[in-house]
Amino acid sequence: MNYCADLHIHSPFSRATSPDSSPAGLAAWARLKGIQVIGTGDCTHPGWFKLLKEQLEPAEPGFYRLKDEKAIPAILPGVIQPDTPVRFLLSAEISSIYKRGGATRKVHNLLYLPDFASVERLNARLSGIGNIVSDGRPILGLDSRNLLEILLECSSDAFMVPAHIWTPWFSLFGSKSGFDSIEECFGDLTSHIFALETGLSSDPEMNRLISGLDHCALISNSDCHSPSKLGREANLFNTGFDFFSLREALKQNRRDTFCGTIEFFPEEGKYHFDGHRDCKVCLDPHETRRLNNLCPACGKPVTVGVHHRVLELADRATPQYHDDAPGFYSLIPLTEILGELLQVGPSSKQVIHQYGRALTQFGSEFNLLLHADLEQINDHEPLLAEAVKRMRAGTVIRQPGYDGEFGVIRLFEEGELVQLAGQGGLFGEQRAPKSRKKTASEPLLKQNDPPRKITEPVALKTTGPNPEQQTAIQADGRRVLVAAGPGTGKTFTLVSRLQRLLDQGADPTRMVAITFTTRTAEEMQERLKKSCGLLAENLFIGTFHRFCLEQLRQDNPGLTVVGPESRQRLLKRLYADRGVAERSRITNAIAAHCSGIQLTLTEETKLYVDELVRLNALDLDAIIPVCVQLMNADQSFKQRVQQAVQHLFVDEFQDLNRSQYDLVQLLAEQATVFAIGDPDQAIYGFRGGDLRYFFRFAEVPGTVLLPLKTSYRLPRKIVQAAGSLICRNLICSGLPLSAADHCPEGAIEFHRTLSPGSEAELIVRRIEELIGGVDSFSRSTGRSGNATPTDGLSFADFAILFRLGRQAEELAEALARRGIPYQLVGATPFYMETKLRPLYQLLQAADGSDEIALWLDLFGALKGVGATTLDRLESKLPLKGNFLELAAEYDHTPATGKALKLLTTTLERFIQAAAAQGVATALRLALPVFALESDDTGVDRLLHQAEGFGSNLPAFSHHLQQYATATVYDQRAEAVALMSCHSAKGLEFPVVFMTGLEEGIFPCTLMGTPNVEEERRLFYVGLTRAKQRVILTASGYRGWIGQGLRELSRFVSELPAELVDKPEAGRQRRRNSAESEAQMELF
Repeated sequence: MNYCADLHIHSPFSRATSPDSSPAGLAAWARLKGIQVIGTGDCTHPGWFKLLKEQLEPAEPGFYRLKDEKAIPAILPGVIQPDTPVRFLLSAEISSIYKRGGATRKVHNLLYLPDFASVERLNARLSGIGNIVSDGRPILGLDSRNLLEILLECSSDAFMVPAHIWTPWFSLFGSKSGFDSIEECFGDLTSHIFALETGLSSDPEMNRLISGLDHCALISNSDCHSPSKLGREANLFNTGFDFFSLREALKQNRRDTFCGTIEFFPEEGKYHFDGHRDCKVCLDPHETRRLNNLCPACGKPVTVGVHHRVLELADRATPQYHDDAPGFYSLIPLTEILGELLQVGPSSKQVIHQYGRALTQFGSEFNLLLHADLEQINDHEPLLAEAVKRMRAGTVIRQPGYDGEFGVIRLFEEGELVQLAGQGGLFGEQRAPKSRKKTASEPLLKQNDPPRKITEPVALKTTGPNPEQQTAIQADGRRVLVAAGPGTGKTFTLVSRLQRLLDQGADPTRMVAITFTTRTAEEMQERLKKSCGLLAENLFIGTFHRFCLEQLRQDNPGLTVVGPESRQRLLKRLYADRGVAERSRITNAIAAHCSGIQLTLTEETKLYVDELVRLNALDLDAIIPVCVQLMNADQSFKQRVQQAVQHLFVDEFQDLNRSQYDLVQLLAEQATVFAIGDPDQAIYGFRGGDLRYFFRFAEVPGTVLLPLKTSYRLPRKIVQAAGSLICRNLICSGLPLSAADHCPEGAIEFHRTLSPGSEAELIVRRIEELIGGVDSFSRSTGRSGNATPTDGLSFADFAILFRLGRQAEELAEALARRGIPYQLVGATPFYMETKLRPLYQLLQAADGSDEIALWLDLFGALKGVGATTLDRLESKLPLKGNFLELAAEYDHTPATGKALKLLTTTLERFIQAAAAQGVATALRLALPVFALESDDTGVDRLLHQAEGFGSNLPAFSHHLQQYATATVYDQRAEAVALMSCHSAKGLEFPVVFMTGLEEGIFPCTLMGTPNVEEERRLFYVGLTRAKQRVILTASGYRGWIGQGLRELSRFVSELPAELVDKPEAGRQRRRNSAESEAQMELF
């Protein structure tokens, strides 16, 4: 069957689209145009997908039709629409922005799927990766290759087509952020790419200059945002009228089934030539090369167009086709032809009237433009016949588009229409103008020249330690303390010191490296493994808690640790007569005692401690203090612990609390100590950290104090600003921090907005500007600024820092509204939400957890288990043990017995399925027990994570448990990081936003009188996360704090005005001479 298909459109759920783009509205225009198959577009958007399911029904295999074809409206008054079939093919466009090969890539891809079920699976997967709700064409930080893999996993019948492959900003081969070959983009999945969309600014002639595209079919579509623009470009088929025949025709790429394409004249596309729209400069590629790609008017880089980019990659002087290659037809939309004939705009009433007349006569637009006999057209309107004749012959006048400006294609010379129209017979003996066919393109490169690559950042040569680092690595002495400024190579120095000792033959089993987080420990372990191999596995690298617990359990293997869940359960039982607020107060008192802040036992805290002793348990927060107390009280225990540690390494030494410092001192009696940290980054006073211990350790006789003061991360401006800020603290390092020679100048911006909403919008706008636009809407509305691909920025290069969690809400809403992917660090993981929590607990139970609190929660998720049963069990069961046995022993009611049997059976089947078929399959089989569906977004996301662990149940269980309390920063995610300043410590980003810089928020006074010096250090931490640019923002008003104009944060005012772009004057704080004299510095 012969039919025409336009496979790339957008719905009303995309930006800047017509509300008339309903299924019925699209069908109406398709009939007028002569199109039989339309891509639905935007099927990843939940709203559009829901509407499609409501209004469409299956027709031929993989095609859908309107349920009520009588609902197709009459678009043009008096015009009878052809009664031709119109089918819909499920499609979507995804904008992928990600880092690959040292450059930021922005690629748009078209996805085609055969049925609603496949779309549901795809949407479930994509919704777990990014925001698919904010725009019909979602923006995801997802590699194109990985997107293709996901698509094929959702349906092996689906296929992907890279969209408008030459568009400079958002395409496979785009000059600004694309690749140089299909293989470079899709890697091992390249064979699944069998078609490419040429876009409005190129045609097959241009694409066939590149041999690397020979195996691909070239398709053309309208990419329309309004149904009247359907068919600007389209595809012609002579094959089965179904999804699978269409796909096969594209794969075979033969003229007998895929006949060819309907094309714009490529010069009409808005990126055909090079140029600079702001300066109204349009250049052909050869002129651009002569000008070194710079605008002759303003000197800035021009936007390199499609024609230029094609010639860059061309390896042929003339296009080549295989014998049965599909053809193509260059057409001009009928409304544009009529507009030129009538000398009015293509959307004017005159044009629409004549358009309707023409369709009434010839049936459809494509029939008139492609097939109608010229004599018949002449009988209808002689001038129109002449115009169609010239168009079919390619005798047109071309004014190329450039830098976002559409080109103009005309059929008649200036004044020619007046002359022709005044001759009665209209054309008579009038001689047609000379042919204006374009000449063959002259390659910019010789045929044998290799294609030029996108400029990538120059990689710095890998070198050894600098003199400061080398001194620290080789320093003698039993106590070495290193003060390391931000970006000076702290972790590198620490690992190198460990490596040196191992190389010298030190016993790895007696080397202990203490870190403050498990993540840091894992990173250090990985670094050591790469350099030292198996030796690294014998070191202890972990937290203070883990070290002390291992020591305590050597004498008491049955010692139980009471974490947050078990603590709450125990408190509920011990203080059953107290209200929630009262129990919260007691909880805080217990936490203060356990952490060593409050040593005196009150009657209430003693009740809790006595119960722990009875249960042979230890509160998580008390592990380190108890270990220290035991070392002081038990000489044999002390000797054993000291004997286990010959060399002690401590990271982040500035954050030690009293118990941790006491432990270090006890171990230092026998072991060497290498401690490293930055006094200017001590920010955990609220949980007991005390900077004075750093200075106290430095004062111990025999301690070698060394500086690391050359920053390899920070730009010069940020180094200067940070130094000017932190020197105002009475207690500071005094490190004369300097930027390494290769570091850039950097930039610091300050913006003050009226409200938190406008602050968030400013941040989103700056991200768009610095990234060079996140979509075509960004560029057409001027939101993309003048960023170029040499900036190399992708979403993962941005961090937005806030002081208080409340700020995150407005920031997250703005990012989501614009469709910018982000990860909220420190939030509750999705699998710990109420609905999915039973699956997490099932995994932990199957892995052998003996936490009764966890088992009770899991048990309570079963049908038929109520609060009374749970309360009864909770009052009788211990903190840890075999829940199934203990519950059966303590509760003999039939309902409990039935529920226990269900839980036992579920666990047995789950463990067996995980071993035989994988954890993901086991989870899928368990879903009905908890009334969950596999198409739920959260469930699908968890299943997808589980697939990566195969049958390794313990590994997946441990992975989830590790991050159960809060999400951590995932450096693999192509997403903007949204996090607190505290969470940002230890991380780095090219661009950092510091938000809410107002008195009351930063420094924070909402929870009492602040420690201003610690708040200043926190500001310093945020400032020094940036590798290129810091953007400071503040709001004039913030309703949730109070009414009235907010005062600017003193910390902004403390930055040197000459270093800050657009600084706002604030009150300057001066220290008196007494303060200056009292200032305490290390250096």
